Amino acid sequence: MTDPFDALRAGYRPVAPDPAFAARLRDTLRLAVLGESGASMTKSVTIEPTATSEGDLVYSSLWLPDIAQGEAFYRAVLGWDVVPGGTPRGRRITGVTPHMGMWGDIDDGTLFLCHAVEDVHAAVVKVRAAGGTAEQPEQQPYGLVANCVDNQGMAFALQEAPRTSRRPLARPGHGELVYLTVTVPDSARFRDFYGALFGWTFTPGRVVDGWSVHGATPMTGMSGGASRPAVLPMYGVRDVVAAVAAVRASGGTATDPEDQPYGTTSECVDDQGLKFYLGQV
Repeated sequence: MTDPFDALRAGYRPVAPDPAFAARLRDTLRLAVLGESGASMTKSVTIEPTATSEGDLVYSSLWLPDIAQGEAFYRAVLGWDVVPGGTPRGRRITGVTPHMGMWGDIDDGTLFLCHAVEDVHAAVVKVRAAGGTAEQPEQQPYGLVANCVDNQGMAFALQEAPRTSRRPLARPGHGELVYLTVTVPDSARFRDFYGALFGWTFTPGRVVDGWSVHGATPMTGMSGGASRPAVLPMYGVRDVVAAVAAVRASGGTATDPEDQPYGTTSECVDDQGLKFYLGQV
């Protein structure tokens, strides 16, 4: 699977909370994103650093139908600095961590993920053993990379990035990823696959077939029952009210901001039908 990885030229900077705090935040964030609410309220999404682990996100690419349209929308909403990516289908988003890009001419939009691993050749073996497919790793300017598909048809990539080479990741800022929600047809198959590949563990929440993912960076939640696998991002914004207004002015839709246990958020759809969330940081 081809994807514009031009942005992957710098070392990865992981993120490290106190384990008890991380567990609480993952649970409340996942529950709220999947439809639950809580009692205590704060005004901003609080994300602290967490220890590096296998499977940390090193790069993501927003896949969408029209690259020029997406560039205009997300520049207006998130202030992204979008630059050419070396191909008409690709763009790079500068100034964000982890690295991000955009890729066009994709009918079923999603957020494509590239995960860091200690040994990409060993990880490829694990992918195949767990029921997925993986191409042979290839050396790219930004590292050794293997393109893969999991056991439910979701494309992703692996990049060899030993933990000793990863730098601490600061708290997410404006326009950066705060949280990921993965929706899949079969949650048990997801748990089996990524548990075997990255050692992730999972705990059930209070919604039907909703799960907290432990060991993933950024913090991640997952639910089953979807028609196809997809990744829904939550982007951090300094002013969620202003960001919601920008979404609506740019042709998207957004719910009115709501206080949740972990912060103030809005559920949005861009002008090409891709769902995402905003969280005030």
